[in-house]
Amino acid sequence: MTGPPRTRADRLRLRHRIETASRAGALLRSKEEALERELDRVAGHLARAREEWATRMGTAAALLVRARTLGASGELTRLVAAGPAGATAEPTWQVSMGVGYPTAVACLPGAPAELTATAALAPAAAAYGEALEAAATAAAADLAHRRLGRELAETRRRRRAVEERLLPDLEETCRRLELRLDELDREEALRVRMAVRLREGGRR
Repeated sequence: MTGPPRTRADRLRLRHRIETASRAGALLRSKEEALERELDRVAGHLARAREEWATRMGTAAALLVRARTLGASGELTRLVAAGPAGATAEPTWQVSMGVGYPTAVACLPGAPAELTATAALAPAAAAYGEALEAAATAAAADLAHRRLGRELAETRRRRRAVEERLLPDLEETCRRLELRLDELDREEALRVRMAVRLREGGRR
């Protein structure tokens, strides 16, 4: 449709665009509600994951203090100088409602170091391994939360653009066209009545 709408064909096209925009708005609203529910679920998971991470870090730190007290300081210095063993995180991805985000993560620690100073050091090392797994889980949940949040914001923006700008503009344009076409119909009806009267007057 080029130029302002003027004809009944334009009115049909406008009505079709209004129906299409209404369906698009409804679909976007459904997606927005689904994303809100999923974001709430992931937010709960993230809060629990962060709490678990903090708890495991606290446990590991306490065990490390105990190991130092029992004579592991020298071995710890050697381990720090050697550098950390590499660890990898392998997330499991899900694509839902047009957005991909991790739903779980497998954390694979590096090769364990040989510990000889005190038996108390092994539990501390194991506890830090569990803390690392908890950190990976929290990081994956945080990434999922951020990605879902961005998708929700974009979906909400698009839905509002349709419902608050596009649809009202189309409906107002259609309303004005309806008024214009009604006016043209009245003018045409008046011309027909005048033409009929003129013909009838000419026959007398």
